[in-house]
Amino acid sequence: MWRRCLLAWEDESVTECSALLHNIILQDHIIDKWKWLLDPIHVYSVRGAYQFLTAANAPIDRGLIDNVCHKQVPL
Repeated sequence: MWRRCLLAWEDESVTECSALLHNIILQDHIIDKWKWLLDPIHVYSVRGAYQFLTAANAPIDRGLIDNVCHKQVPL
């Protein structure tokens, strides 16, 4: 349940995220934790993600760079 009605692009993002996570099963007896594989100590940082996304040799779709600084995100 969302605190407000989602905008069309937000709703589309939620649908995409749900599709990616639909087959994930969490289990009570297994410790679940995130690992950020782009950092040697596995700690996420916005700076590290930005550096990866804007690096000339980053193995990603260069069209994604347009979304790095999404103008529709509120301050």
